[in-house]
Amino acid sequence: MPIVSISLTFILLERLDRFMKEMGYLSRSEAIRDAIRNLLSDYELTRIETGKVTATITVVSRHERHGVDEQLMCLRHEYDEIMSGNMHIHLGKSYCLEIFITEDDIKEVINFMGKIRVLRGVSQVKYTMFPLAVDEETRDDHLV
Repeated sequence: MPIVSISLTFILLERLDRFMKEMGYLSRSEAIRDAIRNLLSDYELTRIETGKVTATITVVSRHERHGVDEQLMCLRHEYDEIMSGNMHIHLGKSYCLEIFITEDDIKEVINFMGKIRVLRGVSQVKYTMFPLAVDEETRDDHLV
């Protein structure tokens, strides 16, 4: 691997070292490589309008709103072709956590998330998305 040197303020370096230790990175380089991968992945997602992605969608809803579970299940079946996995967990007595793992064109995944967001009783929808089309330039970097 090529060696790249960067300049950091003393405070930023201290924060990086603390972060590295708390998150279990073995070196500064490993932590910085991971941060750069995340930054570039986020950037690539802002630029793509079409293409295959995988997304983990986390939905938190009020347990007392029993209709939400049924509506989420109906949506899950409606979008069955994009589903790779699904999990339902109770968070105490007040909330349910639903996790969907999807894989399809970005438009279809975003459409699915949009239908979840408008459901009454849904408190939060968070997602992590990753483009699946890896070009020749970045293929090796994803393996590091």
